[in-house]
This record gives sequence, structure tokens and C-alpha cells, in this order.
Amino acid sequence: MMKKTGYVLATILMLVLAAFLLYEGWPVLLRFFDLIGRYMWVGIGIAVFFVLRYFAKKNRDWLETLSHELTHAVIAILFLREITSFQANKKNGVVWSRGARWSEPFVALSPYCLPLFTYIMLIIWSLVASRQLVGSHNHLWGIDLLVGITLGFHFVCFKAQTGNHETDITKFPTFFSYTYIWFFRLVNLLVILLCYMPAHKTGEPLKVWGAFWYLIEHFWKILF
Repeated sequence: MMKKTGYVLATILMLVLAAFLLYEGWPVLLRFFDLIGRYMWVGIGIAVFFVLRYFAKKNRDWLETLSHELTHAVIAILFLREITSFQANKKNGVVWSRGARWSEPFVALSPYCLPLFTYIMLIIWSLVASRQLVGSHNHLWGIDLLVGITLGFHFVCFKAQTGNHETDITKFPTFFSYTYIWFFRLVNLLVILLCYMPAHKTGEPLKVWGAFWYLIEHFWKILF
């Protein structure tokens, strides 16, 4: 793991980037209200989740644990770490992996800020939308509904799981862990909002890759 100085520098960098991201992202939030109709089925999906959650209460804890551990595993794989153990029970779970030490914070803190299932649905939405005509995203309401359901699920998971009772968070300096979590929650919120927004040149939705490229371009401007 990094030395304390490294965590301090990383925290300062994230705070600076978050400040600029809020400044640059403010127009995105304003456009959200102008284009709120595009998010209607996502909002309905969030409401549907809280209804479904009541009927799924027998497996609710296990699903939340599975989501948590699966996120650890997916990020570990993306960072080329070796998964040595995976377990998800109703009340607890664990994922063990081996790899570069610098990747440990990304793996450990990912379940508290990465809406994994939402991104899976957004990728599907983007792939389907890419094969449609301009404006036809209005016909993707079924996938929008699933995006909303998964968002509701992750909202609940983040709220229940984030805290000093989690060793994933306390194994690093607290100021670093919470800065990391809230910084990437902000990034993911902007990505989700941007997915549905029209590109200036084509008028088509930006989709997942367009949303990430938008943020990368703005981060590049900030840093260089």
C-alpha cells in the first residue's frame, strides 16, 4: 500500500479534480432538468425497485452481499489481479486476490461507489441505441426501466455498506477512503446523466463511451 504521503497527495488531487468537475459538470446538471423527460423511465425504475425490494426480502441481504463481492472481483480482474477466493453469504462475503499493491484501493473501495449492474445495463442500452436511428432512444424504455431498478439497488447498497464498520474503508486512511468514494460517486453520476444527453454534432445520445470521453476531455483540460 502507499505511504501516508501518497494518500495525502492522492486526496488533494481528487479534491481539486472534484472542484473542477463540479464547476464543469454544473451545465450537465442544468441540462438534466431541461431533458428530464429522457430520464422518466429511469425514475420509474427506481420507484419499481423499492416495490420489488419488499417482495424480495428473503434474498435481499444475499443479493446485496453478492453485488459487493462481485464488484471487488470485477475490478480485481480489470487490474489484472489473480482471484484466489470468492465467497458471498447472506450476512458476509470475501474476495481474495493477488496483484500490484497500488491497485488495492481501487479494488477495496469499488463496491462503495461503482454501480456495477447499472453500468452493465447502460452498456446494453448504448449498444442497442447505436443500432437505432436518431431519436429512437425513446423506444428503449424497457432498458431504461432496468437502469433505474439497478440504480435503486445500488443506492440502497451504498447507504447500508458505507461506514467505518467496513474494513475495506478503514484499512486506508479515513480521509482518503471517503474522498475516493465521493469523488467516484460524482464521476459515475455524471457519466450516467451524460449517457442520455444528445451530442452537439449529431443529436444522438452520448452513450457510455461518449460520456466517458466527455469527462476525459475535461479532465485533460484541467490537468494540462
